[in-house]
Amino acid sequence: MLEKTVFVEEISGSMQVDAPFVVEAADLKEKRDGGRYIQLTISDKTGHGACKVWGTSDQSAEEIEAVCCAIRPGEVYRIWGYAKVYNGTCEVNVNDGISCLADPMPQEGFDPSLFVYAPVDLDEVRRRLGGMIAKIDDPGIASLVLEVIDSTPGFFEAPAAKFHHHAYIGGLAEHTLEATEIALSLSGTVNRTRMDTDVLLAGALLHDVGKAACFRHQGFSFVALPEYTLVGHTAIGAAAVLRHSAGVDPSRFAHILHIVMAHHGPYGEVKPRTPEAWAVHFADNASAFLRAALDDTADLAPEEERKGARCRQTVYRF
Repeated sequence: MLEKTVFVEEISGSMQVDAPFVVEAADLKEKRDGGRYIQLTISDKTGHGACKVWGTSDQSAEEIEAVCCAIRPGEVYRIWGYAKVYNGTCEVNVNDGISCLADPMPQEGFDPSLFVYAPVDLDEVRRRLGGMIAKIDDPGIASLVLEVIDSTPGFFEAPAAKFHHHAYIGGLAEHTLEATEIALSLSGTVNRTRMDTDVLLAGALLHDVGKAACFRHQGFSFVALPEYTLVGHTAIGAAAVLRHSAGVDPSRFAHILHIVMAHHGPYGEVKPRTPEAWAVHFADNASAFLRAALDDTADLAPEEERKGARCRQTVYRF
């Protein structure tokens, strides 16, 4: 059994890598010459890393594609290659080591604590989410939020996204908490505002609840289901909210549902029409973008900058 002696946070340029990692995602990419390569996201307890699988010179594009299709995200694979810095990002490059991706390594032989990236204190997140729900004065709306969350398997375990923000175990619950706290803060910051804070809190707490149904646990991680793109978490979340409308004033319930449907702001099919809906949209974006920017700057040296892989903007460390 190959021992876990190298971790993601230790990988640096010109370093030979030969160690087991969780493969979070495998995407087939096209080279400029028409060939194929595989873009992997790898992880362990220290975080996420990038890996490009080029294969050997005698392998065809079809063979590379077959390897990619056979990879099972969430499982542990031997990553054998060399690291280099490209466009400011350190990534592992794999050539001959493509043979190691034929089959995952037996999960039973590894200590899960070395592979599971879960930076969230879930007990603290649960406590603070409970505090947000307790701020809702209307008992019907408070019950609605509790019933939806309690009847949503995986809400406290699932990630909030595949890659760009809060993409780790517990990420969905953490992002929900952040967005709710930011939305509530916005409602109390703008002068001469009269927002329905019960509706605002419910909309923020439930805006991404549909994401829990878009992931399933596999190996040491979570993988996205087809529903993630074929249906979308907004529609799934709205359906979950609709199942628990009893006991809520119809007008206020419609407002909560509007917030859930409109939380993508001008980019969604439904556009925000109320201050509460805009507040949740801005809070959602603030939590997601700041998490992405913070993760993109985490390993920068002072006075270093690069294009952030998660926030997709140039980031800099002073």
